[in-house]
Amino acid sequence: MFFSGTKRQISWTTFWLGLSLALAAGGASAADLSQAVVRQKVNVVTIAPSLSGPARPASTGSVVANDNVVRTGTESRAELEFSDLTLARLGANSIFSFDAQARALTCNQGAILFAKPSNSGRVEVRAGAITAAITGSTGFVSNRRAGAKGRQHDATNDERATMLGMLEGKLRGSATWRDGQGRNHNFSFHLGPGEMIVAHPDRRPVIVQFDIPRFVRTSPLITAFNSSLPNAAQLNRAIADYNSDASRGFVEPSTVLVASQQSQFGWVNSVNHNSFDASVDSLGRSPEPDGGGFVDVGGSGIIRGQLIWETFADLDLHLTLPDGQEVYYANTTATFNHEQASAALDHDNRGGTIDVPPSQRVENIAITGTPSAGGYQFFVDSFSTPNASDAFTLTVSGGGHTQTISGNLPSGQTTQPVTVNFPGR
Repeated sequence: MFFSGTKRQISWTTFWLGLSLALAAGGASAADLSQAVVRQKVNVVTIAPSLSGPARPASTGSVVANDNVVRTGTESRAELEFSDLTLARLGANSIFSFDAQARALTCNQGAILFAKPSNSGRVEVRAGAITAAITGSTGFVSNRRAGAKGRQHDATNDERATMLGMLEGKLRGSATWRDGQGRNHNFSFHLGPGEMIVAHPDRRPVIVQFDIPRFVRTSPLITAFNSSLPNAAQLNRAIADYNSDASRGFVEPSTVLVASQQSQFGWVNSVNHNSFDASVDSLGRSPEPDGGGFVDVGGSGIIRGQLIWETFADLDLHLTLPDGQEVYYANTTATFNHEQASAALDHDNRGGTIDVPPSQRVENIAITGTPSAGGYQFFVDSFSTPNASDAFTLTVSGGGHTQTISGNLPSGQTTQPVTVNFPGR
């Protein structure tokens, strides 16, 4: 088994990678990988001769030749099968290609599950700067641009949120990262079932655990496809080992959503607070609301807004100040009224932090000092979610009044603002 008593955990939303894996793996003689066949496709799937070449629609039974590029659109997916029964499953908004001579599967973008029969030869899996050699294994890889939350500038091509995880099987490798002086370092590692490596280009990579049984039960990369996976016996054994480790306390049964593009694909079990931002946290604070209608998280202010929800969605609380400044996850503090007042977001809860057990996620924006007269507009935005909609409650106080709205916020939508007029009138 590949779990230990060490409990590590990572944040969803942002993994920036400068990762290079060189894997030493034995290679038996293998079947030809000169082409693959599309065994299943849903919605928009295309095939092109290259990344910049003209694309044509793919259909079930389409042949994908060496160096061809397969793309999936929004809410789309595809499964490719090679002659040695290796499978590659593409989630939404993914770009995939393969090199027959190098026996390499490449995830240029998105999320891909790979499944390699145990009796076939060595295959490489590449994503960004990752190269992973596998013989008989089942795992997933995610590769996405760094234009997500937590970054204050546009991403370069080298700044990618990349993860590589194993459902069953093993691999070994090394990762490179840069320190503050720009020096490169090597990080040697091995992965077993339920382990995943993530890295930031300018910090030491981290290996974390994820929930294999829940992945298998709920991930669209598993459940949204008709065919069975190779190595079913090995995968069932990995699930049994995970459950055994969890029952003995080696795995903390908390859950943090790990997602790529629009494909939900895994859950991580604990957080390394020194490496990433969010956590699943039992803070021991009272879940009961105080007299002003707020749960006891986030302090107080002359004007205050509080957002509460109970799903793995990444909902965000925003505040627009009278002078036009906006306070939210990318601009967490602002001063105004000639620096006599300040507004601050307490934290960006990306759906993984349980602020009030057993399930409440909370964000607060509070204003202190001497606010200027005018309208303060609070609203909620659905940044990302695996759900069609998410229930929420927004409570706002100031100007002598408390206002509360609740409902279900559809994916990608924004609520109408709740306005506090200060001073009250």
